[in-house]
Amino acid sequence: MSVQTTMSPEGWTPPACAALSRSLQEPLCGTAPRVRGWLLIEQPGPWGRDRLRQSRLDPVLGDALAARCADAGVRPVLIRTRERRDVAARRHVYLVRPGRADGWAERLLVRDDRELLDLDLDLSPGVGERLDPTESLFLVCTHGKKDACCASFGRPVVTGLGHRDGRVWESTHVGGDRFAATMVCLPSGIYYGRVTAEAAEHIVAEHDHGRVVLEHYRGRCTDDPVLQFAEHTVRVERSLLGLDDVIPLSATPRPDGDTDVLVRHPAGTDLVRVRTTSAEPRLTACSAGVVDSPDRFEAAPPPVRRSGS
Repeated sequence: MSVQTTMSPEGWTPPACAALSRSLQEPLCGTAPRVRGWLLIEQPGPWGRDRLRQSRLDPVLGDALAARCADAGVRPVLIRTRERRDVAARRHVYLVRPGRADGWAERLLVRDDRELLDLDLDLSPGVGERLDPTESLFLVCTHGKKDACCASFGRPVVTGLGHRDGRVWESTHVGGDRFAATMVCLPSGIYYGRVTAEAAEHIVAEHDHGRVVLEHYRGRCTDDPVLQFAEHTVRVERSLLGLDDVIPLSATPRPDGDTDVLVRHPAGTDLVRVRTTSAEPRLTACSAGVVDSPDRFEAAPPPVRRSGS
């Protein structure tokens, strides 16, 4: 179990969390947080640290919306474009259930903010206009009040990508400050980390062609971290890049503490034995000076026990 404390010794300034993560060569795979559903709300900003209560939304509405999202297990995220549209008449809202074949995203236009409290957060489809599968959304975290690294690394990515017909959005915190710039592709639920403007162009192009970019791939928010790591291991071993080429099926704990993960791919199924340990305590978020001991994964040899060709 990891323990969080606050680092604030007098006269000492910690290094930026993203720079520290890079210097330690911290692996990206297996670091996507679990997210059951997403509620994306267009709000031009500025954004405070507490996205729903300090970002010019009615604070009473923000409190109620935060409670509803917490009860439903849905992640609320504020989004905006570089053009900073006026949302007085209407704001874009997206409901997203992440997934592979069963993932979907729907768009609504909200004219009265109180309508946000009437949204069906059980993630039943049919609430809004269904996005075409080719219209994936790309969120890039630029939430500087949450963590300065997100703004420093995220803004050049958004500037480089441009609006792309409403598919690219700046967003509040999505998880993993130290991996800035972070990008989430919806509705697939794929997370990327340490994204540069050049890499973002490549990621968007590959995603639109149904492929992942392993160099920046963190995993899918639909899977537990140990499954994400096993998926990544099979992708590397078998050189598989298709979005849905590799699907972790099950995880079975072993008496020795390792986990056996069964992974399906076009040629059959493989078994990956995953060992989980805790990394040394380190700064994982700048703004709160948070120290944590994140999980570290490795494949017990051989990395993949192959079945099929």
